[in-house]
Amino acid sequence: MTSFQPSGSNPSGPHAAFGRLHRSVQSWIWEQKWEHLRPTQAEAVDPILRGDTDVIISAATASGKTEAAWLPILSSLADARDKAALPSGVKALYVSPLKALINDQYGRLETLASKVGMPIHRRHGDVGGSARRALKESPEGLLLITPESLEAMFVTQGTRVSALLNGLQYVVIDELHSFIGTERGAQLQSLLHRVELTIRRTVPRIGLSATLSNPSIAARFLRPDKEDSVQVIGGHDDDTAELRMQLRGYITSGGSLSDREDHTDFAPDKQAIADHLFRNLRGQDNLVFANSRANVEIYADLLKGISDRARLGNEFFPHHGNLSKEFREDVESRLRSSGTPTTAVCTSTLEMGIDIGSADTVAQIGAPGSVSALRQRLGRSGRRGKPATLRLYVSERPVDHRTPPVDQLRAELFEAIATVELLLEKWYEPPNTDGLHLSTLIQQTLSVIAQHGGATAAELYSALCKAGPFSHVDQPMFIQLLRSLGTKDIIMQSSEGILLPGAKGERLINHYSFYSAFHTAEEYRLVSSGRTLGSIPIDQPLVEGGLLIFAGRRWRILDVDTAAKVINLTKAGGGLPPSFSGSGIEISDGIRQRMKQLYESSHVPVYLDSTARTLFEEGRAAYSRLGLRKTPLLVWGDDTLLFPWAGDRIMNTLHVLLSGQKYESTLDGAGMTLRKTSLEEAATLLGDLASNPPPDPSHVARSVVVKERDKNDVYLDDQLLTRSYAAAALDVAGTWPALRQLAAATAEFASESETSRRARNPNIDPAQKLARTGPYAVIDVETTGFSPRRDRIVEIAIVHVSEQGTVHDVWSTLINPEQATGPSHIHGITNTDVRTAPRFEDVLPAIQRQLAGRTIVAHNATFDLGFLNSEFQRAGATVPVGPSLCTMQLTRRYFPGQSAVLSDVCKRLDIKTGEAHTAASDALAAARILSLYVMAEV
Repeated sequence: MTSFQPSGSNPSGPHAAFGRLHRSVQSWIWEQKWEHLRPTQAEAVDPILRGDTDVIISAATASGKTEAAWLPILSSLADARDKAALPSGVKALYVSPLKALINDQYGRLETLASKVGMPIHRRHGDVGGSARRALKESPEGLLLITPESLEAMFVTQGTRVSALLNGLQYVVIDELHSFIGTERGAQLQSLLHRVELTIRRTVPRIGLSATLSNPSIAARFLRPDKEDSVQVIGGHDDDTAELRMQLRGYITSGGSLSDREDHTDFAPDKQAIADHLFRNLRGQDNLVFANSRANVEIYADLLKGISDRARLGNEFFPHHGNLSKEFREDVESRLRSSGTPTTAVCTSTLEMGIDIGSADTVAQIGAPGSVSALRQRLGRSGRRGKPATLRLYVSERPVDHRTPPVDQLRAELFEAIATVELLLEKWYEPPNTDGLHLSTLIQQTLSVIAQHGGATAAELYSALCKAGPFSHVDQPMFIQLLRSLGTKDIIMQSSEGILLPGAKGERLINHYSFYSAFHTAEEYRLVSSGRTLGSIPIDQPLVEGGLLIFAGRRWRILDVDTAAKVINLTKAGGGLPPSFSGSGIEISDGIRQRMKQLYESSHVPVYLDSTARTLFEEGRAAYSRLGLRKTPLLVWGDDTLLFPWAGDRIMNTLHVLLSGQKYESTLDGAGMTLRKTSLEEAATLLGDLASNPPPDPSHVARSVVVKERDKNDVYLDDQLLTRSYAAAALDVAGTWPALRQLAAATAEFASESETSRRARNPNIDPAQKLARTGPYAVIDVETTGFSPRRDRIVEIAIVHVSEQGTVHDVWSTLINPEQATGPSHIHGITNTDVRTAPRFEDVLPAIQRQLAGRTIVAHNATFDLGFLNSEFQRAGATVPVGPSLCTMQLTRRYFPGQSAVLSDVCKRLDIKTGEAHTAASDALAAARILSLYVMAEV
């Protein structure tokens, strides 16, 4: 091979970089049969070999970031060893967010480390006692560790940590992006700072990541006090592989799993997705990301069931954090093996850089929640010159005129498409770096006290805050935090002024969960025939004889040992997945803003299948029909809905602001509902808020009842808790521009003249003055969908009401819509029911006779008249013209501030309605409402 011969033409190129590596490292590279170093690997050699700067290596998944760091690190260590210039102790520290990633890197680095004579150790919760003792007795070489195990090392080894880490020359942080802005990240920053305090010198830090949105933010995280000196390397190996992609749409029947009597039968959309996955993924190596551990179990069960029915060997296996290490490692081993086609149905456990080879396909069920997550997942496919393949699956609920607007907008589909479009543009979410991380500061305070057997307040402040990672915490705030911990018996002070653990503090430190900066719920261990399958949260309502799906199989509970926290299982034929704790991903401003652009543009992505395209067009049509192209708000029944098209932090801030004004608001994903609030009230409220300057975030947070977000927040006093919540959960500065836009739009909308309102709805009298001359024809329609342009009427009913309010002559008929009947679970009408029914044009003369000379009335007249007009136009007939009334609007006049939903109005007025939901029963209910209103005015 001649690729590595120095050419002299490029002193910083791959050839020259190879020549600067230690000869044993060069030998290892030759043995791998590499043709050349990749550009990122070559660029990393000099700054890492110098050992005088921090480095961030940012490159795509599978681009050789690991080797870019370790080739020069091990070269530097080997050179120093040859010169007898290395002190005793661990030489390089590798910190990973995942135990599985440590295991993977251990195997990956073992031959390279042994080539230069460096022992390699790993420390995490699954490492046995003998390996731990070996490190303690002979602290040398490389140490691969999680933040939690590094925390445990400080607490259990105390002052002996300095000897253990005395020879440290480098620190490598893998998946750097996963730590930034999190409590775990604050813990890691503190631990690395304490390492340097312990060995009394600065150690170069090397961060690795495939999805950095802003390198300057990453540099500030890596070296908080000297981010300008951090050297960023990468960009050469960015995504150049071909991408093949399809997004498939499905309609779900709705309903939760717990509503199903047959626990072995999941919703049809899930069955359909599993069928498609089986047909297209079998015989290959694939990853299916299902967004939650419960969904992982559902789809693994469905796919195994399909395999069993086809009498084929199962190739589909679950992979998530609650499964035992043996189960997870078995799936990973199958993925690496060339002779065992395997599809792992997984959560984010396989999102990061574990080496499982190249996946033929990456599938994503539901919107992934973030562009960064999708990029990480897609990076598992398309290696070694093959195209990357991405299959997305999104289910939406059926809609009709009663469906809330957010669901009409097909919001999850648009969120998924927005995420893909931003991915193609190589945009990633910026992390939230505003948090105070006081919960982690409490943990670190106790950890330092435990490490040294006590500490003064001044020592703690100096180590953690003054020159440490919690520099945003000033001395008064830190003193307040210590006092709060003292009042709650977490710490105590000796007569010499030394801070020691209090009674509760001792219990915290001595519990295994202390080492993590996040909540770790106690769990039951699941066991079958003596084999541990994994664990589930301890708060599960489990009883003997209950059924369960776990580890891709169905089980019956034999017994529950509450003392030992063990659940014994045997194989069974049914069950449901357990409920797992965990919060969803925070949706960013960028995704919501791109959703708005998608609603308002004419571009249709080419990667949508026919159902997804239909759902996409329905969402766009709903956006236009609801008037959201013109204004970010709408009136829905008794409520006012707001659509700021902002991320979750701004949405939460708006929610807190409005709730603080004693208004009931709810967050509905992309939208927000002001319940029982008229448009005029909303205009006044938003205008008053927007006219003031942005308040202090802590002032806004005072009205929040439950402010505990992080593990140790319960030990903060109310003032500190309020400040912590405000910093982490609110974005007042970003909210105020959105609030002012909402206020302006609401004021404009509320001040529209009755003439302009009537222009938008010409069939409805906005004054809603009851026409006493009558007679009336009250109509109701059931439809195949929500769009009058595309969907059709499947049932119509007309009820006559006299001028005096007497109800008579109920007429109704089913109609063959010449398309699928749509949401049968709502209107109860199936394709079979209408197969022999007349078409609309067949009953048109009868409808015309029923309406002739009468004021047309409906409950939510915009909907019913919209469909009636469209059907008349399709039939080539003249659209009925004349006065019309809406009993929903009349209700608001008679009962201001109360619900105008048909069923609620009937209860209020003691109107008896039939149990069956039909056009006739709804039209008759509306007619009886009208009758009461007529008689009230006669």
